[in-house]
Amino acid sequence: MRRFFFLVLLIAMASCDDGDFIIETLEFDDTEIGDACALDGVLTLYKISENKNEALIMKITSNTINFTSEDSLEFTINNNTNKVLYRAFDNEVTSSYFCQTIPPTAPLVTQEWYAPSGTIRIVTKLENDDEDGIPSELEGVVYNEDGTVNDAESQDSDGDGIPDYIDRDDDDDNVLTSEEIDFNDNNEIIFIDTDGDGIPNYLDNNDDNDDVLTIDEDINGDGKPENDTTVIEGEKVPNYLTTVANTKTTDVAGRNKNEYYSVYTTTIKIVDGFKLITDDSEEIKFDLDEYIYGEIIETETNTEN
Repeated sequence: MRRFFFLVLLIAMASCDDGDFIIETLEFDDTEIGDACALDGVLTLYKISENKNEALIMKITSNTINFTSEDSLEFTINNNTNKVLYRAFDNEVTSSYFCQTIPPTAPLVTQEWYAPSGTIRIVTKLENDDEDGIPSELEGVVYNEDGTVNDAESQDSDGDGIPDYIDRDDDDDNVLTSEEIDFNDNNEIIFIDTDGDGIPNYLDNNDDNDDVLTIDEDINGDGKPENDTTVIEGEKVPNYLTTVANTKTTDVAGRNKNEYYSVYTTTIKIVDGFKLITDDSEEIKFDLDEYIYGEIIETETNTEN
């Protein structure tokens, strides 16, 4: 019986030992990409594991990468100009380690694996939004065949030349769209219609239907009709929401500036196969057809008259 068990054990060991030891996972899926840094034309990206003792590093020689511009780029991994490295350290590593002209001596690298091939794919997509609480698809946004937005064909309720999906005041009454809607307990939008005319307040430039436009019920002329109020049954009610008050302002503030946000989402993948091998024996430590390195999100604020 002992001889039989020993023979089975030898067969099992022989079948498993093909010279490659492949790790199924890398411990970076739940970590964000650190702040990218460029030095001497080399862009360095890195992710630090939760235990702070490991890093997955990407180095790309290029001056064309811009995380605030729609683009699709590919770089061939060659372990020279374009590299992907896994490093394990003898102590915690911080972001300051990765972007120095002279590599620091601490913490000490205890293991290093590199990718011998594959392709780094960097795709940046742009989404503009006014963050007014109403999703763009409900604000009549129209897309071209290539996925970009057709502003000329998109809905512009107030005709001010700014499509609703990037117009924070869709009816041009100086009351922000976000102030003219509400949400229920399930976070579903409630489209308030004060005068019951079938036009929700955020698209109605006369919310109480009193013959004075909402923008003209801004008595103090500060560009905020919501702070000009009348007391009704012990409560302050904005003049533009009640027919009790219908005085037209003599101090016209003009239209407020519009603000919207450009959100650039960059997805970084390693495609065409992603392997990590050792320097000395070229033993395979990690092997996947495709690996999602992570995302970088950049936001810009745009202001228009």
